[in-house]
Amino acid sequence: MYPEKLESYTKDRNQFRLSALTLIETLHAPGSRIPPHTHDAPSICLTLAGEAVEIVDGVRIVTRPGGVIIRGAKVKHSNEFGAAPHRSFMIELDEKWLGTCRHFLRLFDGYQHFPNGPVSALALRICHESRVKDTVAPIIVEGLMLEMLGHASRSLVKSPARLPDWLTQARDLLHGRFNDSLNLIEIANTVGVHPTHLARSFKKHYHTTVGEYLRRLRLDWATRQLSETEDSIAEIASAAGFYDQSHFSHLFKEHTGFTPAEFRAFSNG
Repeated sequence: MYPEKLESYTKDRNQFRLSALTLIETLHAPGSRIPPHTHDAPSICLTLAGEAVEIVDGVRIVTRPGGVIIRGAKVKHSNEFGAAPHRSFMIELDEKWLGTCRHFLRLFDGYQHFPNGPVSALALRICHESRVKDTVAPIIVEGLMLEMLGHASRSLVKSPARLPDWLTQARDLLHGRFNDSLNLIEIANTVGVHPTHLARSFKKHYHTTVGEYLRRLRLDWATRQLSETEDSIAEIASAAGFYDQSHFSHLFKEHTGFTPAEFRAFSNG
């Protein structure tokens, strides 16, 4: 239960109810706090704009645009919001529905944090569909929910063997130089393996290709820039490593469900 009425701390902006899911957009005032509280239902919270800190069992989790927190029912937590207005999108799940998908229950034992990646992208697409509200939206939302929970569950599966150091180095290289014109041969030469071996090992351990991983890093970064800066869409596209704004806009729409302009307007309220 909340310590007081939720309205004391949070302003609901938009709400979409399905048979098993409640989708809520919320706005929090700059510098505000929500004292320790719990939710009656399992929930998923996506930060759209601003910065927040969620405190769970003494652990401070910083969430920025695109960050997702998945938490079980009755997980006690508090929230602190930064200097800018904080906008978020929360999904509350009916436990009976979740009970029909028992392979996802481990996700809700406590809490999980996904700062970026496919979980974040799928949460953004669900947020987009919650605004469409046509007769097809419920089916699309449920499909996206299952896909998102599938990706999140995969993160809990430990690799059967320790990752080779060179593979970790390759991933770190992608994170450090995601906006450069990298190619597979250059990455392979840098870490000292054959390009074919790199490609196969990367796909095996990270469940995606090197190119797809690199593109996702660029789009995740662009998502934050659209929310946090006033840089033009063309400037962000160029800085992220896309060869033109049109190509960037097409891929961003596939990634999030929004065009870059729609997302910027949406995240800024």
